[in-house]
Formats: sequence, structure tokens, C-alpha cells
Amino acid sequence: MARKERFGEYLVGQSVITKEQLSKLVSRQKIIGEKIGIAAVKEGHLDPQRLLEDLSSFLGIPLLSEMVNKINQEVIYLIPQKMCLKTGVLPVDLGKNNEVLLACSGPVPKAVIQNMSRLAHKQVKLVLTSLENLKKLQNYYYSKGFDTTIKPEAAIIPENTTFIIELFEKIMIRAINAGSSDIHVEPERDELIIRFRIDGIMKKTEILPFEMAGKLISRIKVMAQLDIAERRKPQDGSFHFKPRLIDLSIDGVNVRVSILPVINGEKAVLRLLPPYDEIIEMQTLGMRPAMLESFNNNLAFPYGIVLVTGPTGSGKSTTLYGSLQAMRSERTNITTIEDPVELSLRGINQTQVDSNEKISFANALRSILRQDPDIIMVGEIRDSQTLNISLRAAVTGHLVLSTLHTNDAPSSFSRMMDMGAEPFLVAASVRAVLAQRLVRKVCPFCGELQDISKSELSMLKLGEHENFKIKRGKGCDNCTMGYKGRMGVFELLCVDEKIRKMIIQRATFEEIGTYAQKETDYMTMRDDGLEKIKQGLTTPEEIMRITLN
Repeated sequence: MARKERFGEYLVGQSVITKEQLSKLVSRQKIIGEKIGIAAVKEGHLDPQRLLEDLSSFLGIPLLSEMVNKINQEVIYLIPQKMCLKTGVLPVDLGKNNEVLLACSGPVPKAVIQNMSRLAHKQVKLVLTSLENLKKLQNYYYSKGFDTTIKPEAAIIPENTTFIIELFEKIMIRAINAGSSDIHVEPERDELIIRFRIDGIMKKTEILPFEMAGKLISRIKVMAQLDIAERRKPQDGSFHFKPRLIDLSIDGVNVRVSILPVINGEKAVLRLLPPYDEIIEMQTLGMRPAMLESFNNNLAFPYGIVLVTGPTGSGKSTTLYGSLQAMRSERTNITTIEDPVELSLRGINQTQVDSNEKISFANALRSILRQDPDIIMVGEIRDSQTLNISLRAAVTGHLVLSTLHTNDAPSSFSRMMDMGAEPFLVAASVRAVLAQRLVRKVCPFCGELQDISKSELSMLKLGEHENFKIKRGKGCDNCTMGYKGRMGVFELLCVDEKIRKMIIQRATFEEIGTYAQKETDYMTMRDDGLEKIKQGLTTPEEIMRITLN
């Protein structure tokens, strides 16, 4: 029997939101056409996991994560693919009573369930997951059946004019299914190498004849609307990729393209990005609860600058985007200046740096300050001009978020002074510095506990008296060499009065770090990584790979 109560009213009844908040969400729904639950998450009233749990309780549909440990690929095609895509479901497993468990992101009409039951010759039971996860599952398992085998000999057939188009599609589909973050197309002296970056590690996936290099690069340029005749200077572009060879009515990915001339032609790097305002849950990034609370407290101040530091590919943008999503509201004017804009965020004004049009970080930042901002996000502080404008904005009533390339949190202060910032301005403006790296997580399917060895204790600079277990993956169909996914390793340095005085006195980063470890709750990335090893989340090799000795 269908419930007469609406989901928004249910949330009010559960004290998740107030009647006033519901009224504003309904008004937003009428304008944008967004579901109440999604709007509530984007407004910060509840997190995505709580939304899923409340929706499960409201609809009386159990959660997918509680019913299914592993997707059963033999069940997926019991119901026609087109029908599943049209109705927004995916068969994922068989239940205890041999019924088909059907993943969905919301209610499914009774007539549809009956029709699917008839086609599968089994009873059907719904299990609930997020729309984002449902689309990822559909994309992965339905495209997995598509033949991505690359046959270079097909390129020499004159009438096969579509080979390069098919080649590009197959490479893209492979990369998406593998969970790759980047695709590298690299021409060598006598061959073309295709490599994927999976969980932060490069992996060679294909070796092709060198003759294909120019045609494949040209195809990428056409997709990104770049100049195919220009081969002597770098070019940057972007495009949205959606498979054409597979009949899938689902989201594709946004692709950021960088073309660079090399001695054997041109190299292309394609960064794969979400196609929509993907909700980033800060609590899933890997920060300890106490650190996350401290970081959020610094973001709650009306002015000052909060920096996120680390090398390229360390997850800085993800942390900043997650922070902006948590802070956005109809009462706050948030403006960003980025190069490039990696994720489009609803309710936030995002500006793209464009050197050809003379839009730099510095001059765009000056204009933003005339736009009455509450919060400013500067994608990266690259020069002294951008740094000084950001610092002055931070001491004149604005909260500024930005990134800086430093090895750790304490060294960010000397880095800013090396760039020409006055010590008193750095001391007055900086509220906190979060340094981070990404490490691979142990596969949850094949990971096994084992005693830590003496050599591993020595590697981590721990005494032989230490005795704890670590977890390692053996390698299975669900992972890559025993690892699956990545998480952050962090250190958060909050600036107190003593550190401000040390900055003004130009104390070294070693002195600041030593004080912070002794007198505050500051924990280095090595220490944070050690805690994650003890929790069975990652391995000693991963922590040694990304932290200093």
C-alpha cells in the first residue's frame, strides 16, 4: 500500500529538517526540478548515507549494501538490458528464496516489477542504492560485455574508415571500466604506448603500431575542439564522452585533455572526471574524526585563509570541492577561480582561467573581490601576485581556500615568504594548513591479516617491541595486486598564537613542526599513515612511498 505521507514530511517527522527548511526545499524543487532528498543533501541538512538510510526506511526497501556482498554477473542479464536502463534498475544477485534482487534508487511501479518477474521467471525484490552508484554499476557491467579487443591489423583495410573512432571508444571504455583517473597516449620511436593510471599507479595496457599515433591524437583533438594542424605547441581542451558503440542511456564522463609536443610526435593525457555535481562526503576521504572536526571548525570562521598542500594528483581539489559543497547555501556567496574547472558545482560561481583571453588568477581575483563574495576558492597559488591578493582578501573579511605545492604543512609558511609575502601578513591571515597524499587501500575482498615483520618495523622506524597485525591483499578479480581504491593521508596544522609569533620571527619549518608535535594535537602524515596501517586500511609500502624518511 502506497504511503500518503511525502518524503519531505517524513524527514520533518524524523527531525532531520525543519518545516521552514522543507518549505525552502519545495520552492527550490519547483525551480530546479530536483528531488527533495538530493536538495537536502546539497543544502547540507543531511549527508548522502543518511539520506539513503532514511529513504530505505520510508520506502520499506532494504539497502543494497546490506543484502549483497558481491554482484552476481550471471544474474544481470535475466532481465533485458534496455528495459533495466529505461526503468532505472539493475539485477544484482539472487536472494535467499531464489528471488532476483533488483537494485534501484527509488520506488519502481508495481506493473514494472510484475513484468520483470514474468521475464525472469522468478520473484523480484527491490534493494536500494544511490542514483550515482546505480549508474556506475550499470555503466560498468553493461559495457563489460562489449568487446574492447583492439585489432591493429584492421587499420590497414582501406574501407575501414571508422577504425580510429572505434579504437578511441574502446580505449575510453576500458579506462572507465578499470576505474582509471588518467589515460596516457605516448608515442615512442617505433610504437604507440597506451597507459592508464589506476589507483595512482601507471599501468601499460596496450602497445600499438607507431603509425596510429598521429591519427589517434587527431581524433582526440577533434573531440576536444583543438587545432589538429598545430603540432609545435601545447594545447588544452575538454569534452564530454558518452559511448556511441554501446546502446547505454546513462551518463558518460567529462574529459580534460592536455596535448604536449615530444620528440616522437605529440603526447596526450586525458583526465577522466565526473559528469555531474558529484557529492563528495568529507568523512570518506580518510581524515580522522578529530582532524575533520578541527578542519571544519577552521572553515566556519568568516575570514582567514585555509590552505591544502601537496603535489599534483594528491587529491587537493577533491578536498576543496567537498569543503565547498558542505559550505554552500542560499545565504552564502561562494566564488572560485580555477584552472581548470574540474567539477561543476550547482550554487557556486566558478571562473575558468584563460590565458588567451588574459584571465589570470590575479586579475580574476581582483574582479571577484568586487563581486561581494563571502567565500573565495583560488584553485592554485602560483605566483607572488596571486598570493598577496589572497592573503589580503583573507584579512579583510573573506574566507579564502586555496592550494599550494609544498611537501608538508609546516614548510608552507617559508614557501609563502620565499614567494614574497610579508611574514606579518602570513601570520595574520593563515588559519590552517592541510597537507595530504593519496595511498592505495587494501582490497576488502582478498585482504588478510598477518603479523608485521621485523623488516617492516625497521622500515617504519618502529622498535622491535611493537607488535600488531597488518592487512595485505593477495590479489583477486575485484582488485589490482591486492589494492582497491585510494584514501587520503593527512596532517593538519592549525595556527595558534605561538606559531604566529614564530612565523613573524621567520622560524624554520623544522622549528614550527617540532613545536606543533610537542605542544599541539598536530600529527604528521607518517603518524597518520601508521594509524591507517594498524587499522588494516593500507600497507607499510604505501606509506613509505608517499612520506619522507
